[in-house]
Amino acid sequence: MTRTADDTFIHQARRKQLIGCAVEVIAELGLANASTVRIAERAGVSRGVLTYHFRDRAELIEQVVQHVYALGAELIGPKMVVARSPREALLTFIQGSVELYAAHPRDMLALTEIFAGSRTERADDQRHQQEVSDLSRILLAGQEQGQFRDFDVNVMCRSIRGALDGALSHVLAGGEVEPYAAELLEIFDAATAVRR
Repeated sequence: MTRTADDTFIHQARRKQLIGCAVEVIAELGLANASTVRIAERAGVSRGVLTYHFRDRAELIEQVVQHVYALGAELIGPKMVVARSPREALLTFIQGSVELYAAHPRDMLALTEIFAGSRTERADDQRHQQEVSDLSRILLAGQEQGQFRDFDVNVMCRSIRGALDGALSHVLAGGEVEPYAAELLEIFDAATAVRR
């Protein structure tokens, strides 16, 4: 059966709606309790509608993960592209990450629940690995250009990632965003700066 443009638009809109409902259910109930029946109920559709749009629960969960990473790329990506130096790129990444958490807490909580409740470790996820690789490149470029001091890039990457995980926990607990982000910027600007 050939889909018309309207069918395709409706199909995509329905998939987006179901992904949004999956985000809500996972964020509220955790991954283990986010059954296709509960997600379909949240969407106000039958389970058959859900399985028409997604092969199985695993595909739907994968689409939720893709959705959250796409939010990050959409919010942070354009700002990273126009960063004029490794230092500016690093600070943009940190600020943008905290802003992402504040703008999309439910999506971020769902992602956290997925990684906590699945057999796949976040560190093994290709998208996470790409994020860490991009951060490593920024740090290395800063060292090569003399903007950053000599430090172990792997340790600094893990430190930044750990601090951002802490920021996410802070935001999800309802903590103030701006002071927290400002402190992280101060910490890592000082930690990477060339010592005089």
